[in-house]
Formats: sequence, structure tokens, C-alpha cells
Amino acid sequence: MEKIIYSKSLKAKLTLERNFMMESYQELMDVINTRKDILVISSFPKDRIAFGKNKVALIKAFRKNIVVYYALNPNKINEKYAVSDVSDVKAYINYPTKLIIDTKKDLKNAIKLMEKALDQAGAKEITIAEDIDYNELYPVRTFDELVELGLIKKRIKYIDDSIEDYASNDKIEAIDYKKLDALNAPKKLEKISAPEKVESLPKPENKASNIVNVPMVNVRFKVMVKGKKTDDLYLFTNYTNWDEDKVLKLNKKDDYFVLDTKFPKDFDLEFKISLSNNWHGVEKGIFGEEIKNHKYYLTQDLEIEDIIYNFRLD
Repeated sequence: MEKIIYSKSLKAKLTLERNFMMESYQELMDVINTRKDILVISSFPKDRIAFGKNKVALIKAFRKNIVVYYALNPNKINEKYAVSDVSDVKAYINYPTKLIIDTKKDLKNAIKLMEKALDQAGAKEITIAEDIDYNELYPVRTFDELVELGLIKKRIKYIDDSIEDYASNDKIEAIDYKKLDALNAPKKLEKISAPEKVESLPKPENKASNIVNVPMVNVRFKVMVKGKKTDDLYLFTNYTNWDEDKVLKLNKKDDYFVLDTKFPKDFDLEFKISLSNNWHGVEKGIFGEEIKNHKYYLTQDLEIEDIIYNFRLD
């Protein structure tokens, strides 16, 4: 038996829910945009807020509420803020203070904590903040449109009919749990082979010849292109000073373009994708707008997934 499961991105939830969720997101981002050189790194389920290497917060959505995880010590937060300590959850070890925005009071507290987290990270206020209307940035779209855009992912889960029939058999007074466990036991996974080839980026000239054995991390780029057919994609990075002669080509594999390469550990990576080995075909945002460089601070092996909807065509 098949069961269809839909996973909604943060952008999809904002687009569909609107109202108080969008109001909460707008007011939080208004505070963030008052600070200089703040990074807002968007991925499918969340926005990560940082100032340089300093962590600030994660913004996610659960049901009809914005949830914020702050890089603040929960033991030093006043009880009036009604936060939760999630430091025992591995995914949030660097963001141990959780606040669910369910009411106007929660939103007011969330804004105060965001200001506290920005101050802790050392982010300075700017005189004129960028005014962004997120209702316009994420206009009303249908569920099907969001699926087509890749902002809602669809997957099929296969359920063993024999388990369902066995568990629901009215003639059986007591379930044989050993048999049920055997049915539920995970199937043996096939060994996944390593990538065929890992290309290494050319290293920039380093006059300090005494520096050797720089630790490296493996990075896989996995890119999907929506709305435009192409056989070629190229990677530009700050590691090679954006040099057009040192770009790397991604390999097309099924619905994705994939590239495996290496960078120094603890490197602040910035990159963009282009249709060609120059800037004339550089990627643009979901609504055709100019976008900032993708930024990642590399501390360990990483797979970076990206969906591109538009490119510059000139």
C-alpha cells in the first residue's frame, strides 16, 4: 500500500498560512535587517541567522506557528519569556533556547530575545534598515504551484499490507509480537558505492611555504534546476577568487547536477551557480530577483542541496 507524504519548506508554510505566521516572520526579519552584515542562510526547513562565524538563531515553522531557536543560554533567560531548554537535542545544541510564537505576547518576547542574540553575536545596528515586505516576496500561491516550484516535496511511503492485515485481524486475541517485530525488521541495505570521482579545487597561491597539511573537508553540491532545461552548470567560489578560469563543472545525474570536491576546514565558503563558465548566466532568485552569495562555514563534511528557478539571460 502506498502513502503519499508532503514536506513543506519554511517558504511554503509562510506562503500558505499567512496571517499571524507571516506577521511573526515579518517582525522578526525587520529586527534582523536593522543589523549590519547579518547573514540569513535559507534552506528547505529553516532560516539560519548568523553574524560572521557567530551563531544567532534558527527560524522554523511548526503547524501555524513560527518557532525560534536562539544561540542563548536558556539558564540565563528570565522565566517570563516562557522558553524551553532543548540543549539535550543534538540538532539544537548550538541553539538551546526554544520559543514558540503562539500569541502577541510571545511575538514581543521573541523580538526581545532576537535583539539579545544579535547583541551577543556583536552585530551593530545600522542607521537605515532595508525595508522588505515579505508578503510581496512570498505572494499567495496554490499548493500545486508550490509543489511544482519544489517548495513542497512529495514522496511515497510504502506500507507492508501484511503487517496491517495481521495487526487488524479480529480473530486474533493476542498479537504475536515476535512475528510482528520480524515483519517490521528493517531490510538489509545495499552497500552504497563512493562517488566515482572527487575533483579537487585548485589551491590559491600561498606565500607562506611553511604551512603544510591543511585539513580538508569533503563537500558535495547537489543542484536541481526548475523551469529551464540545461545540460551544463558551473560553480564559482570565493576560494578561487571567483576566477572564471578556475570554475568547476557539475555533472548531470538524473534530475540533479552533482559535484564532489574539497575545501579547507573552517573556511567561510561563498558560491554561486551559473549556466556558463562566466557570469552571464548566473543564478537568480525564485521570482527573478538578484540574490546574495550562498554562504557556509565549513567545519565538517557537508552536502549542499540547492534548487535554482531562474538565471540571468543576457
